[in-house]
Amino acid sequence: MVTSIQVQEKTLELLKKLRAQHHVKTYDDVIHKLAARPRISFYGILKKEGMKNVMKGLRDKHDRI
Repeated sequence: MVTSIQVQEKTLELLKKLRAQHHVKTYDDVIHKLAARPRISFYGILKKEGMKNVMKGLRDKHDRI
C-alpha cells in the first residue's frame, strides 16, 4: 500500500540528501535505515561518574560572563 505524506520543503531537501548519502532508492528506505540505527544511551557513562561529579562541572546563568 502506498501512502502520500506532506513534508516541508526543508524536510524534503534533507531526505534527498540522506537518500544520496545512504545510497538507497526511496525515501521509505531512508526512514527505515534511520529508524534501525542503534540509539546511543549516556546512562552508563553518567552512572559511572555519579550525579555530583556531573553537576559540579555545570554552570548556571549566574556564573556566566
